Order: sequence, then C-alpha cells, then structure tokens
Amino acid sequence: MHRISPFALLRAGWNTVRTAGIRLIAVAIGLQLIMLVIATPLITWLFKEALRANGMLSLDFGTLSITSGIGLSLTLLFVILLLAFWLASLQFAVLVQMLVRAHTGQRVSLRAIGGDLILIMRKLWRPSSAPLFWYLFLVVPLSGFGFVSVLSQGIAVPSFISGELMKSPVSAIAWTGFLLVLAYLNLRFALSLPLFATTSATGGKSMRLSWRLTKGWTAVRLLLAVVLILVIATVISLLLFIVAILPTVISDELAASTSPIVAAFSLGIAQVLGMALTALVTATLISVLVALVFERQSLLPDTHAVLIPAGDTEDHAQITAANAKRSTITERVLISGGVVLALILSMLHLGTMQSLSQQPHTLIISHRGFSDNGAENTIGGLEAAAAAGSDLVEIDVMQTADGRFVVMHDANLSRLAGMDAQVKDLTFDELTAITVRDQHGHEGLIPSLEEYMVRAAELEMPILIEVKLGGLDTPDMVDLLVDELDALGAIDSNIFHTLDHASLVRLKELRPDAMVGYILAFAGVDIPDTPADFVVIEQFTATQEMQDAAAAKGLAFFTWTVNDEEGIRELLRRGTDGMITDHPDIALDARTEMQEEQGLAGVLVDALTRFVLVF
Repeated sequence: MHRISPFALLRAGWNTVRTAGIRLIAVAIGLQLIMLVIATPLITWLFKEALRANGMLSLDFGTLSITSGIGLSLTLLFVILLLAFWLASLQFAVLVQMLVRAHTGQRVSLRAIGGDLILIMRKLWRPSSAPLFWYLFLVVPLSGFGFVSVLSQGIAVPSFISGELMKSPVSAIAWTGFLLVLAYLNLRFALSLPLFATTSATGGKSMRLSWRLTKGWTAVRLLLAVVLILVIATVISLLLFIVAILPTVISDELAASTSPIVAAFSLGIAQVLGMALTALVTATLISVLVALVFERQSLLPDTHAVLIPAGDTEDHAQITAANAKRSTITERVLISGGVVLALILSMLHLGTMQSLSQQPHTLIISHRGFSDNGAENTIGGLEAAAAAGSDLVEIDVMQTADGRFVVMHDANLSRLAGMDAQVKDLTFDELTAITVRDQHGHEGLIPSLEEYMVRAAELEMPILIEVKLGGLDTPDMVDLLVDELDALGAIDSNIFHTLDHASLVRLKELRPDAMVGYILAFAGVDIPDTPADFVVIEQFTATQEMQDAAAAKGLAFFTWTVNDEEGIRELLRRGTDGMITDHPDIALDARTEMQEEQGLAGVLVDALTRFVLVF
C-alpha cells in the first residue's frame, strides 16, 4: 500500500503551494485573465484575417473554395497554432518556475524567474518542442484532466460525433478504448512540461523522460493524487454553489423585488471565487508534478538533470521574511482587485439575470424521432416523439437506387440493419422491407417518405426534413423530393434543412415560401450569407455570439444535437429558437419548469453552471 499511497506527494505539493503563497495564486489568475482578455481576441482576429485572405467572412465548409489568398490563409493559421502553443506553454512554465523556487527555498517572484523564462521561450521556438504541442492541445483536453489553458479548454470532440459513436456497440467500445488510451498517455506524459521547463531536455526528450519517471506504481500514485485533489475541489465548489444560491433563495421568499440585485451580486462574487479556486487547483496539480520530478530526479541522466535555481544571496530567514512581506502586499492587492472585479461583474449581471429569467419558447425537436422509446427514423420513433409531446420531429430523407425516397440517416446499413449495403445500391422495395434495430432493442421497418409523412399528418406532428446526401443523389433529387411532398400536401406544414448548400439553393428556388435551414457542422467567426430562413448549428460551436450573429441577419437559430441537461438548460435560458435532441422528455420538462418557476433561485443555478468556471 505504501507504494501507491499519494499522501506524501500531496503533502509535498501542498507545502510548496503554501510556501509560494498568495503571489502564486495571483499570478495564476493574472495569466488566465491575460489569455482571456488579450490573447483570445488576438487569435480570433488572426483567424478572421485568415478567412478574409481566402475571400471568406465566415467559416462555411458548404461553400468553401480555394482562392489566390489560400497561401496567406494557411500561413496565418500556422501562426495561430504557433502563438497559442507558445503562450499556453509559457503560462505553464511561469507557474512551474515559481513552484520550483518555492520547493527549493528560493525567492518567489516574477523578477526572480525572468532569466529562466527567457531560456524557456527560446526553447519553445525550436522545432524540437513540437511534440509538446500534441500533448498540450490534443492529449490533455481530450482526456479531460491536467493543465488546461484558456487557449485550449474549448478543445473537445463534438458531441454529435461521440454521440453517434456510442450508438453502436462496436464503435462504442472502440471510442471508450480510445479515451482510455488518451487518459493513460496523459498520465505517463504528465511530467513532460515540468521537465521541459526545469531541464535542458527538448520537447520529445521531455516526453520520453516523463514516460521513464512515471513507470510502475508511480503512475498509480500520481493518478490517486490527482483524483483526491479533484474530489476535494469538487466538494469546495459545491459548497460555493450552495452559499452563492442561499441569499437569492431567501430574497425570493422575503423580498422578491430585490432578487435580481441579490442574484446578480451572488453571481459576480461566485465568479471571482471560482477564478481563485481554479487557480488554486491548477497550482496544486502543477505543484504535485514538480514534487514528483524532484522525488524521481535520480532517474534522470546527468545531461538532463533538474536545473536548480541559483541560490539567493540572502539566508533562509531573509528569504522567508521577504516572501511573507510580498505575500502580504499581494494579498491586499488581490483582495482589493477581487472586490472591484466582483462589483463590475455584478453590475454587468443585472441585465443578464433579467434576460435569463424570461420564459423560454424554444421549439423542442426530437432527433430522428424519440430514440429512447423507438428505433430512429421509424414510425415507432415518430409515435414515441408525439407521445412525449415534441413540437417537431427531425428526420433524414435519402434517395434509393430507383430514385425514390426513404427515411434513413446512415448511407450504410451496417449499424442499424447489420448489412454491409449502401442505400444508393438498394431499391425502394428492398429498403422498405428491411428491419432496423438499435442498441436498446427497438426495431421497425425502414419507412418510405410517404408512409412517414402520412402518419405524421395523422398525429398532427410537424416534421423537420433533412435533405440528406449519401443515397443515389441524382441531379434532380431536390425536384423529385418537392414533387413527392407536393403530392402529399406536405410542403407548407413542414420545414426543411440540409448540409448541402446546393440543395438549399435549389429548394428555395423551387419553393421560395418553404422554410429552409442551413446546417453548419462547425461555425466560426460569423454566420455566412445564405438564402436560408434559419441556421442549424452543432452544439459545439452554437455560442451566444453565433446566436447574436444569426439574429443580426434576421435568421432563426436552431442547435443540434443537444443531449446533456446542462446544455439543454443553457440553450433554453438563452432563448434559442429550436433545439434538436435525442431526449425531448428532458428538454420539455426543463422548458415547462422554467415557464412555471417563481423567483430567481432557479435562474441563478443555471447561471452559475454556465458562467462560473471551476477547474
């Protein structure tokens, strides 16, 4: 048990954080604010310029073309990646160097580590540091733990990809295995950045040395230490949430008219405390890594030994006194700055609380029917969605080998029917005789478009029809689709959307009065110019900024596929026009709750979840 006990490591790390004092926390908060207020807008501006160089005002893969400015665009994209890597690595290195000095009893200040940072900056510009880029911007954010900068915290696999992978047993196992491998690599490479910052090792060499130093039970100790830190931080954050909510709960009961002010100030204070807690957790995690490097440094080759900072001229008592004096001054500045920041945020949140308290009227759209109670894109799924009370049902329409239409999402039938066959290779009669089954055991025949639309009309359920490519896709596919729907009288009572820009344009040409949406799998910078009536943006990039941009262009704003309760509640609070989800029951319950709620305590809970960043 002693070999895997993390407590010695935790004690060493915590003692180092205490020695570094409040100055370390102030620097950690300051660095994150610099990345948020200065670096992020700079990178956003560079990205806009990269798009503009290629003749684009927004990121739209549906109309992407190559122009003479592509060279400049690619150059700017490379500069963005290089700048983000350099800044995030330097942010980490500053904290490492401060903790190394605290660990070795040296003076802790930015001035003291200036020389070391210059050496690190030079190393970062060398090609040999490139392997660290993949660790910092791929392994760490995708595995979900470790040092995450503001510049990398948004990196994740979009939920529509991971969600689709989890719908098949084989792909679910493969995806889970991939995440476990990433987590293991993250653990074994965890010392890479501390070693890069404290030794002469290059990026690749630092990763190899980290692998050596974390072998055997050491990796288990490190994992347990990280888990304990995160558990403690989670408990503290929950207490913070409870304390932040209580004043609004009381004001709702005793003086409801004051609740907007109370909630706004509670949110502002919670944000500042959340920043402080995040900084403390980050510093503690890095301190544990630094402690482990010193504990295992005997395994390092002499050529890559830890570079201990040169001793200060003062004795230990003088250094301790100087650090304590600086910590006292920093503490006063930090508290004063925190109070001012909390006041500013609170004033800004007065309007936020009012807007979030508006009753949502978001359309709840069942994704391919209600797949929890029926196979996707089947009559059973449609009936389940209607029974749940969905506002609309979203379906996919594909063209068969003989030019007719069925309701089907996958171009290949292997996932749902266990057949290695393509929709485009099978006739209408062959496809409508095939039974599909999902991972929950639901099953049903592949329905024809006509069968599905007739049943939807009987249920008085409007349909959001996706014009899906991947079937036969004849040049007149959209024309044929419109003809069939016209014959069914199903154009005016239903709406459309598509990923294919050409299909969108043709549909609006044929039926200008039809309500048609443009699906964007990834949105960036702005909403593209489009003849569509609404945009449908994947949840990963369906930000408030994109929603505001759509509103500015007179477009409704839909989001897909939103399955997590936190995301559902956020989009409802934001007043998103439409939400496509696999869980309409959860979304409908949340919408009803918000429409009926009294007071602002519930609004504040959602606001805290959305705006307060805690590790």
